Amino acid sequence: MFVKSIKLVKKAIFPIFRFETLGNNQFKVGVVGAGFFINSNGIFVTVAHVFDDTNKNVSFKYWGILPDKIHNPNLNIVEIVRDNNLDIFIGKIDIKTRNYLHFQKKIPDIGKSVCIAGYPLAAITDNQQGGLELGGVRRYFQPTFVLDRAVLNTKNLQGLIRTHDGFLVRDFGLFGMSGGPIFDINGVVVGLQGSVTSPRESVSGDGRKISVENGMAIRTELILNVLKKNKIRYSINLTS
Repeated sequence: MFVKSIKLVKKAIFPIFRFETLGNNQFKVGVVGAGFFINSNGIFVTVAHVFDDTNKNVSFKYWGILPDKIHNPNLNIVEIVRDNNLDIFIGKIDIKTRNYLHFQKKIPDIGKSVCIAGYPLAAITDNQQGGLELGGVRRYFQPTFVLDRAVLNTKNLQGLIRTHDGFLVRDFGLFGMSGGPIFDINGVVVGLQGSVTSPRESVSGDGRKISVENGMAIRTELILNVLKKNKIRYSINLTS
Protein backbone atom coordinates (compact mmCIF):
# COMPACT_ATOMS: atom_id res chain seq x y z
CA MET A 1 0.00 0.00 0.00
CA PHE A 2 2.79 2.46 0.90
CA VAL A 3 5.42 1.34 -1.61
CA LYS A 4 5.03 4.37 -3.91
CA SER A 5 4.71 6.90 -1.09
CA ILE A 6 7.82 5.57 0.66
CA LYS A 7 9.80 6.09 -2.55
CA LEU A 8 8.81 9.78 -2.37
CA VAL A 9 9.29 10.29 1.35
CA LYS A 10 12.67 8.60 1.63
CA LYS A 11 14.18 11.28 -0.64
CA ALA A 12 13.14 14.08 1.71
CA ILE A 13 13.79 12.80 5.25
CA PHE A 14 17.14 12.79 7.02
CA PRO A 15 18.68 12.02 10.43
CA ILE A 16 19.61 14.84 12.81
CA PHE A 17 23.07 14.25 14.30
CA ARG A 18 24.13 15.41 17.75
CA PHE A 19 27.86 16.19 18.02
CA GLU A 20 29.40 16.51 21.48
CA THR A 21 33.02 17.67 21.77
CA LEU A 22 34.77 15.82 24.59
CA GLY A 23 38.26 17.37 24.28
CA ASN A 24 41.60 16.01 23.03
CA ASN A 25 40.15 15.78 19.51
CA GLN A 26 37.51 13.35 20.74
CA PHE A 27 33.79 13.63 20.18
CA LYS A 28 30.59 11.69 20.62
CA VAL A 29 28.07 11.37 17.79
CA GLY A 30 24.51 10.08 17.80
CA VAL A 31 21.21 10.40 15.94
CA VAL A 32 18.59 12.22 18.02
CA GLY A 33 15.72 12.55 15.58
CA ALA A 34 14.55 13.02 12.02
CA GLY A 35 13.66 16.02 9.87
CA PHE A 36 12.09 16.45 6.44
CA PHE A 37 12.38 19.14 3.79
CA ILE A 38 9.30 21.23 2.96
CA ASN A 39 10.64 23.38 0.12
CA SER A 40 13.53 23.57 -2.34
CA ASN A 41 15.57 26.02 -0.23
CA GLY A 42 16.59 23.59 2.50
CA ILE A 43 13.81 24.52 4.94
CA PHE A 44 12.81 21.58 7.10
CA VAL A 45 10.45 20.62 9.93
CA THR A 46 11.06 18.53 13.04
CA VAL A 47 10.23 18.66 16.76
CA ALA A 48 11.77 21.19 19.13
CA HIS A 49 12.66 18.66 21.83
CA VAL A 50 15.37 17.20 19.57
CA PHE A 51 17.35 20.38 20.32
CA ASP A 52 16.71 20.56 24.09
CA ASP A 53 20.36 19.87 24.95
CA THR A 54 21.87 22.86 26.82
CA ASN A 55 25.45 21.56 26.77
CA LYS A 56 27.61 24.29 25.19
CA ASN A 57 29.84 21.61 23.64
CA VAL A 58 26.94 20.16 21.65
CA SER A 59 26.01 21.06 18.08
CA PHE A 60 23.54 19.59 15.58
CA LYS A 61 24.46 18.61 12.04
CA TYR A 62 23.09 17.44 8.71
CA TRP A 63 25.03 14.62 7.05
CA GLY A 64 22.85 13.87 4.08
CA ILE A 65 19.88 11.76 3.03
CA LEU A 66 21.14 8.57 4.64
CA PRO A 67 21.74 5.83 3.79
CA ASP A 68 21.47 6.81 0.11
CA LYS A 69 23.59 9.94 -0.01
CA ILE A 70 26.20 11.22 2.44
CA HIS A 71 26.92 14.95 2.35
CA ASN A 72 30.60 15.47 3.14
CA PRO A 73 31.43 17.73 4.87
CA ASN A 74 28.46 17.85 7.20
CA LEU A 75 26.41 21.04 7.39
CA ASN A 76 25.20 23.14 10.30
CA ILE A 77 21.52 23.19 11.21
CA VAL A 78 20.26 26.75 11.55
CA GLU A 79 17.17 27.56 13.58
CA ILE A 80 14.57 29.75 11.89
CA VAL A 81 11.84 29.55 14.51
CA ARG A 82 10.64 27.20 17.19
CA ASP A 83 7.47 26.87 19.22
CA ASN A 84 8.58 25.21 22.44
CA ASN A 85 5.05 24.90 23.79
CA LEU A 86 3.79 22.96 20.77
CA ASP A 87 7.16 21.21 20.17
CA ILE A 88 7.59 22.48 16.60
CA PHE A 89 10.96 23.42 15.09
CA ILE A 90 11.56 25.01 11.69
CA GLY A 91 15.18 24.97 10.54
CA LYS A 92 17.33 25.53 7.49
CA ILE A 93 20.25 23.72 5.92
CA ASP A 94 22.41 25.45 3.31
CA ILE A 95 21.40 23.15 0.50
CA LYS A 96 19.09 23.08 -2.52
CA THR A 97 16.81 20.11 -3.06
CA ARG A 98 14.16 18.99 -5.53
CA ASN A 99 12.74 16.53 -3.03
CA TYR A 100 10.43 17.89 -0.38
CA LEU A 101 7.09 16.93 1.15
CA HIS A 102 3.62 18.46 1.01
CA PHE A 103 1.11 18.83 3.84
CA GLN A 104 -2.50 17.90 4.35
CA LYS A 105 -4.21 20.38 6.67
CA LYS A 106 -6.99 18.32 8.21
CA ILE A 107 -6.53 15.60 10.81
CA PRO A 108 -6.80 12.12 9.27
CA ASP A 109 -9.92 10.15 10.11
CA ILE A 110 -9.88 7.52 12.85
CA GLY A 111 -9.00 4.19 11.26
CA LYS A 112 -7.10 5.76 8.36
CA SER A 113 -3.95 3.94 7.29
CA VAL A 114 -0.80 6.03 7.64
CA CYS A 115 2.93 5.37 7.76
CA ILE A 116 5.58 6.57 10.22
CA ALA A 117 9.22 7.20 9.34
CA GLY A 118 12.46 8.00 11.13
CA TYR A 119 15.96 6.89 12.06
CA PRO A 120 15.93 4.61 15.13
CA LEU A 121 18.66 2.19 16.23
CA ALA A 122 21.39 4.05 14.37
CA ALA A 123 24.77 2.28 14.50
CA ILE A 124 27.76 4.64 14.16
CA THR A 125 31.30 3.26 14.29
CA ASP A 126 34.86 4.43 13.60
CA ASN A 127 36.48 3.40 10.34
CA GLN A 128 40.12 2.68 9.52
CA GLN A 129 40.65 6.17 8.10
CA GLY A 130 39.84 7.81 11.44
CA GLY A 131 36.36 8.92 10.36
CA LEU A 132 32.88 7.62 11.02
CA GLU A 133 31.11 4.74 9.33
CA LEU A 134 27.50 5.76 8.70
CA GLY A 135 26.25 2.67 6.90
CA GLY A 136 24.38 1.63 10.03
CA VAL A 137 22.25 4.78 10.00
CA ARG A 138 19.15 3.39 8.35
CA ARG A 139 15.64 4.66 7.69
CA TYR A 140 12.66 2.95 9.28
CA PHE A 141 9.13 2.86 7.83
CA GLN A 142 6.16 1.34 9.64
CA PRO A 143 2.61 1.29 8.29
CA THR A 144 0.05 1.85 11.03
CA PHE A 145 -3.35 3.52 11.50
CA VAL A 146 -4.96 6.37 13.37
CA LEU A 147 -6.50 5.33 16.70
CA ASP A 148 -8.07 8.51 18.05
CA ARG A 149 -7.84 12.26 18.46
CA ALA A 150 -5.68 13.18 21.46
CA VAL A 151 -3.85 15.90 23.39
CA LEU A 152 -0.85 14.94 25.53
CA ASN A 153 1.34 17.02 27.85
CA THR A 154 5.00 16.08 28.29
CA LYS A 155 7.82 17.54 30.39
CA ASN A 156 11.50 17.75 29.39
CA LEU A 157 14.55 17.58 31.68
CA GLN A 158 14.45 21.34 32.21
CA GLY A 159 10.83 21.18 33.39
CA LEU A 160 9.32 22.68 30.23
CA ILE A 161 5.80 21.38 29.62
CA ARG A 162 4.83 20.84 26.01
CA THR A 163 1.40 20.17 24.56
CA HIS A 164 1.26 17.61 21.77
CA ASP A 165 -2.04 18.24 20.04
CA GLY A 166 -3.08 15.81 17.33
CA PHE A 167 -3.83 12.11 17.19
CA LEU A 168 -2.67 8.68 18.35
CA VAL A 169 -1.26 5.99 16.06
CA ARG A 170 -1.20 2.28 16.80
CA ASP A 171 2.59 1.94 16.79
CA PHE A 172 4.81 3.60 19.37
CA GLY A 173 7.94 5.55 18.42
CA LEU A 174 11.55 4.58 19.00
CA PHE A 175 14.43 6.92 19.85
CA GLY A 176 15.44 8.58 16.59
CA MET A 177 11.87 8.70 15.28
CA SER A 178 11.05 12.07 16.87
CA GLY A 179 10.27 14.70 14.26
CA GLY A 180 9.73 12.22 11.47
CA PRO A 181 6.74 12.66 9.14
CA ILE A 182 3.55 10.66 9.38
CA PHE A 183 2.18 10.36 5.85
CA ASP A 184 -0.66 8.87 3.83
CA ILE A 185 -0.60 6.52 0.84
CA ASN A 186 0.15 9.49 -1.45
CA GLY A 187 3.21 10.56 0.54
CA VAL A 188 1.42 13.64 1.93
CA VAL A 189 2.31 14.62 5.51
CA VAL A 190 -0.65 14.28 7.90
CA GLY A 191 1.26 14.63 11.20
CA LEU A 192 4.58 14.97 12.97
CA GLN A 193 5.88 12.37 15.42
CA GLY A 194 5.94 14.07 18.80
CA SER A 195 6.07 11.58 21.68
CA VAL A 196 4.87 8.29 23.10
CA THR A 197 2.09 7.81 25.63
CA SER A 198 3.03 6.64 29.10
CA PRO A 199 2.84 2.84 29.49
CA ARG A 200 -0.64 1.66 30.42
CA GLU A 201 -1.57 -1.81 31.59
CA SER A 202 -4.19 -3.96 29.95
CA VAL A 203 -5.37 -6.74 32.29
CA SER A 204 -7.23 -9.86 31.17
CA GLY A 205 -9.96 -11.58 33.15
CA ASP A 206 -7.47 -14.13 34.54
CA GLY A 207 -5.03 -11.43 35.66
CA ARG A 208 -2.55 -11.45 32.79
CA LYS A 209 -1.04 -8.05 32.01
CA ILE A 210 0.46 -6.36 28.99
CA SER A 211 1.92 -2.86 28.73
CA VAL A 212 0.47 -0.62 26.02
CA GLU A 213 2.08 2.47 24.48
CA ASN A 214 1.05 4.49 21.44
CA GLY A 215 2.70 7.11 19.26
CA MET A 216 1.47 10.69 19.60
CA ALA A 217 1.32 12.83 16.45
CA ILE A 218 1.28 16.63 16.24
CA ARG A 219 -1.40 17.76 13.80
CA THR A 220 -0.21 19.55 10.68
CA GLU A 221 -2.50 22.56 11.09
CA LEU A 222 -0.34 23.71 14.01
CA ILE A 223 2.82 23.39 11.89
CA LEU A 224 1.21 25.34 9.05
CA ASN A 225 0.24 28.12 11.46
CA VAL A 226 3.91 28.52 12.47
CA LEU A 227 5.03 28.51 8.83
CA LYS A 228 2.37 31.02 7.79
CA LYS A 229 3.11 33.36 10.71
CA ASN A 230 6.79 33.43 9.74
CA LYS A 231 6.09 33.72 6.00
CA ILE A 232 7.83 30.46 5.15
CA ARG A 233 6.93 28.84 1.84
CA TYR A 234 5.24 25.44 1.95
CA SER A 235 2.78 23.38 -0.09
CA ILE A 236 -0.63 21.96 0.83
CA ASN A 237 -2.05 18.97 -1.05
CA LEU A 238 -5.76 19.54 -1.57
CA THR A 239 -6.59 16.15 -3.11
CA SER A 240 -5.62 13.78 -0.26
